[in-house]
Amino acid sequence: MSRFLSYTLLILVISLMVSIKSCNSIKRERNRFADNQRTLLDKAYYYETQNRLSVASVERLTLRASELEDSKSELVEICDDLRIKVKRLQSASTTVTQTKYEFKTIFKDSVIVRNGAVLDTIKCMSYKDQWLRFEGCTSDNLNFDVQIESRDTIVQVVHRVPRKFWFIKWGTKAIRQEVISKNPYSKITYSEYIELKK
Repeated sequence: MSRFLSYTLLILVISLMVSIKSCNSIKRERNRFADNQRTLLDKAYYYETQNRLSVASVERLTLRASELEDSKSELVEICDDLRIKVKRLQSASTTVTQTKYEFKTIFKDSVIVRNGAVLDTIKCMSYKDQWLRFEGCTSDNLNFDVQIESRDTIVQVVHRVPRKFWFIKWGTKAIRQEVISKNPYSKITYSEYIELKK
């Protein structure tokens, strides 16, 4: 009889431990969903630093690999181009920038002359494509007012680099960040990734 009670008690203890573990897992998943809902409903905050640098502040969105594949197809395509498996991603971020700078310059040789005859004077110039817009007009004979806008999208992907021995991959050798500028006129000159551990 005591053996039966011992087995019953052991089964009850194991069942209790499994139930506690299951409840903790459900609680973590519930908290993740609540955080994601708050993040999706929250607005991004845009402000400037004391040095007049533009800053955007947004909360983290936590997704599983399958959720990322379902909802962020462009990011999955970039990972495929980089030959990075989505299951190895540690984090990823996308930043869109726009550069706008206005300046004035002196306009020289605004007259078009062909075969000794004055054909026309240039009053305005403009150029526009997906990444760059340039507009300029002469306000008088010497001054040239110009407006230039440059657009860029920066995509950052952080992933695990596994250790390799022949064809076998295991563990983590390093954490790497890949940054892509989608503007063909841009060149990335500096990048930094900092991970904080709790």
